Order: sequence, then structure tokens, then C-alpha cells
Amino acid sequence: MRTTRGFTLVELLVVIAIVAVLMGILLPSLGRARHLAQSTACLSNIRQMEIAHYTYTMDHDGALIRANLAHGGVTHGDFAPWFETLRDYYGPELIARSPLDRSPHWGAPGDADLPIPGAPATQRRVTSYGINNFLDVSTVPWGPRYKIPYDGYTMTKIKHPSQTVHFLIMAYEGEFAGADHPHVESWLNHPSPPFKAQQHVQINAVGGDPGTWGGRTNWGFIDGHAEMLAFEDVFTDLERNRFDPSASP
Repeated sequence: MRTTRGFTLVELLVVIAIVAVLMGILLPSLGRARHLAQSTACLSNIRQMEIAHYTYTMDHDGALIRANLAHGGVTHGDFAPWFETLRDYYGPELIARSPLDRSPHWGAPGDADLPIPGAPATQRRVTSYGINNFLDVSTVPWGPRYKIPYDGYTMTKIKHPSQTVHFLIMAYEGEFAGADHPHVESWLNHPSPPFKAQQHVQINAVGGDPGTWGGRTNWGFIDGHAEMLAFEDVFTDLERNRFDPSASP
């Protein structure tokens, strides 16, 4: 007569412990792989947006797209925001939301999600991305040699297009979460530029600690390429940064 032997309680506990250890080893690796895939997808999206923008400039005598979503909810004019303008060149598949974006401010105006500080109660985040305000005719703080007033940059007036930041990821939270551009000039003389920049741009969207020089995110450049860089790689000080086209890159 044969008897069927099952698992003892000790054996079952050992198996469960082994599975738990394996999950503990694999899950962080899977999480890192997923984050890397999202970072790469975001980088590709910015690259495609830059290509679409380059085509736009050729059709408009070198003129650059314009920002239209202020952090306080006030628009700058009766023209469409830049991401709507680019849909004519990128197509309806233009992805306004980065796969890295964890902002709580998405949703319809009537949704009960977190409202954007300093903005109208109905305003919600409509894009993850913004443009360097030095490259917008309405928000440019100064031009070459600090000439004021200045009528803004065009493609032909940018000396180092491969070194000039164009597209960036806006801060997930705070007053700039609903905007489509930062105010880079406010970083330039701040005691801690990355701390100030973090209030406008999610400089650690890819990795690193928030508000630090080592925070990494994806940046698009006006020549059409995109890179994943630390904040210290795009900003040093007033004279050396990749935002002000009149500064040294």
C-alpha cells in the first residue's frame, strides 16, 4: 500500500521564504527597468517634438513657437499654446504627458484632484513639457548684451543651437505645474540655483535628489536633439548656462 507524502509545514515555510527573497531581488530590478523604459520613451518624445518644431521654424522664417500658459493661469495672448501649434507638424499623436510625469494636477476642471497653487480653481495640468522662456518672444528677459527691450530670438540669432535648451519637463507640483515655461532668470542670482529651478522644472524627473546639482532629467535642444543630463551639465551660473543664448554654453 502506497502513501502520498505532502509538504511539511517547515518545507512550505522554506519555499515561501525563498519566493519572498527572489521577489525582493527581482522587484527592484524590474522597477529600475520600467523607469529606464519610461525615461527613454520620454526622451524619444522630446526628440520628436524638437523635430516637429524645427519643421515649424522653416515654415515661419525662423520664428520659434510661443508659450501661452502662465503659472498663475493668465494667458499671454489669443494664440494657441505651443503644443497645439506643433500638432500640425507632429500630428494628433503628439504626447503632451510624459510617461515619467507623477503630477497630481491632471484631470478635468471639475475633478476633485489637487488644484494648482496660485492658479484659478478650474485650471489643471495639460502638458508635462515646457519651453525655455529665453526662447519665447513674450517671456524673454533680455537679449544679447542685455539689450532691453528685446524682440526675442529666432533660429538664426542663436549662436549655439546644439547647446541651447528648448524643451524641458515642468515641475510636477507647485505654482508652475500648470505653466508651459519656467522663468530661468530667477535661478541665475539665487544662492542655490537647483533649489530655485526645482520649483519650475522637474530637474530630477529621471533620477537624483530634488533641488540638487546632480538631479537628472530629459532636455530638448533647439537644434533638434535631446539628452538625459544632470542639472549641473546645463547650468553653472549667469555667464555659463545652456538657457540664455547670449551666455557661454
